[in-house]
Amino acid sequence: MPADVPRDAVVIRFRPTMPEDVLRSAGKWYRFTGVYGLSVFTDVAHAAESEHDVIGRLLKASEMSNIDPAKNKKFYICTSAGKIMDAGFSFRKDGDDDERPEHYTVDLGEQPTLEVVERFLEAFDIERRR
Repeated sequence: MPADVPRDAVVIRFRPTMPEDVLRSAGKWYRFTGVYGLSVFTDVAHAAESEHDVIGRLLKASEMSNIDPAKNKKFYICTSAGKIMDAGFSFRKDGDDDERPEHYTVDLGEQPTLEVVERFLEAFDIERRR
């Protein structure tokens, strides 16, 4: 189901990161959910919370809280959910009872191509990739 995500929300996602592997992952997601999508974790900063704090919270929600963001290359950070939206993508919730509030799927559309996946990956700020 479509979901509203604030444009200024921090977005993290995990491997894979190579376009061919990301496209393959979206195909696996389709077989599971019926949507060509990619799993992400996103939220906005709470009062007096830094971006670093949000990232820590998202790592905890994703059950990856033992990851040190400064030393780990397993996730990317998007400067904002708005960049993903501006690239033409939307966020969805799976609707499962056990889905975490911070978990979303980015919908890649019907039968995405490698070019679509590359456009998705370009939404992630290259200087902030981990």
